[in-house]
Amino acid sequence: MSNKMWGGRFTERPDEIMEDINVSIDVDRHLYAQDIAASKAHAAMLAAQGIITAGDAKNIGKGLDTILSEITKGSFEFKRALEDIHMNVESRLSELIGPAAGRLHTARSRNDQVATDFRLFVRDTIDDIDASLAAYQQALATRALEFAGTVMPGFTHLQTAQPVTFGHHLLAYVEMAGRDRGRFLDARKRLNESPLGAAALAGTSFPIDRHATAEALGFERPMANSLDAVSDRDFVLETLSAAAICAVHLSRFAEEIVIWTSPLVGLIKLSDKFTTGSSIMPQKRNPDAAELVRAKTGRVIGALNGLLIVMKGLPLAYQKDMQEDKQGAM
Repeated sequence: MSNKMWGGRFTERPDEIMEDINVSIDVDRHLYAQDIAASKAHAAMLAAQGIITAGDAKNIGKGLDTILSEITKGSFEFKRALEDIHMNVESRLSELIGPAAGRLHTARSRNDQVATDFRLFVRDTIDDIDASLAAYQQALATRALEFAGTVMPGFTHLQTAQPVTFGHHLLAYVEMAGRDRGRFLDARKRLNESPLGAAALAGTSFPIDRHATAEALGFERPMANSLDAVSDRDFVLETLSAAAICAVHLSRFAEEIVIWTSPLVGLIKLSDKFTTGSSIMPQKRNPDAAELVRAKTGRVIGALNGLLIVMKGLPLAYQKDMQEDKQGAM
C-alpha cells in the first residue's frame, strides 16, 4: 500500500521504522492554527483566480473552520500514519466535504506550505515574546522606582566595589530587555515575507496571485526567489539567536538572585511562592525558580547550535533534514 499523498509510483508502504523516523506530527501539530489560516487564504485566492469554484472555496473554508474547532476542543484525532499536520488536516477535510478537499492542494506543495506555516508560527511567537518582555520591563521598572533609594553594594569580581541603589541595578536589566526586544522585532521584520506560491521549489504554472495570499496572511510581500522561499530557515536561526541572547540575560539575573538569597550574602529573600524546601533539612529555602531559569538557558542555546549544525551543509531547496527546524523552536 502506498501513501495517497506522495506514493503514486510506490507498490509497497514504507517500513515501520521508516514511518517512525519520517513522521513529524508529534511536533508540527502545534502549527495547526497557522496551517489552517494559510489554507483558507490559499483557497480564497484559488477561487478569486478562477482556478477552483467559489462553491468549493466556501466548502473548504467551512470545513477548515470545523477542523480548527475540533482541534481547539481536543476532539481531533491526530494520526501518525498521515505524517504531518498538512496531511492530517487535508485527510479530515476530505472526510468532511468530499472530493472538493483535494482541490485545496492545487498549486501548492508541502514545501511552501510548511515554510509558510512556520513563518506564521515564529511571527506569532515573537509577538508573544515581545509582550512578555514588555511586561518584564514594566515589573522591573516598578520595583526600581520602589527601591530607588535603597543602597546596595555594587560588585566587581564578586567583591564589594562601590555603592549603588537596588533600583539602579534593576534598571540595567530593563536596558538588556529593551535590546532583546529590538533583536526579536528585527528578526520579525525580515521573516515577514510569504513563501506561498514557490510550490516544491520552482513555482507553479497555475495563474496564482502570490500578492493576494501574502496580504491575506499579513506578510509584507511574497518572497522573491522560489528556491530561497522553501529552503530558507534564517528566520528561525535569527529568532533562536535573539532568544539565546535574551536567555543569557535572564540567566545572569537568575544567578544574581541565587547569590543574593544565599545566607552568606543575605541581600534579598524570595517569596515562598518561588522557593522550595528540603525533605531532610527543614531550614533550607532553595531558589529553585531562579535555578531553573538559569538551567533552561542551556536548552535555548542548544537549540540554536543544533539548527546551525543541521543547516550548515544543506543544498538549496527542501531537504528532509529541515524537519529538525521545529524541534528547538517549539
